[in-house]
Amino acid sequence: SLLLTAAIGLGSETGEFQEIVKKIFFQGKEYNEENIFHMKRELGDIMWYWINACRALRLDPNEVIAENVEKLKARYPGGSFDVHYSENRKEGDL
Repeated sequence: SLLLTAAIGLGSETGEFQEIVKKIFFQGKEYNEENIFHMKRELGDIMWYWINACRALRLDPNEVIAENVEKLKARYPGGSFDVHYSENRKEGDL
């Protein structure tokens, strides 16, 4: 199914993106144009699977983004990340 393909694809492509970041931060690989280009390609793959997940769920991607923005506004009243609010969420805040 499209949903299963999208879910598996999101996981594997995100892992590929993380692998590049891991090599830069923990293995001393260079943060250079080649690695940035590689990360850009992986982000494109992530977006492709994300859009397909939205399609499988019959969700408008713009509405998904808007919902996420509203969720984060409610979670972080000061407008930026705060460890306290991250660890102490209100009931129903997924």
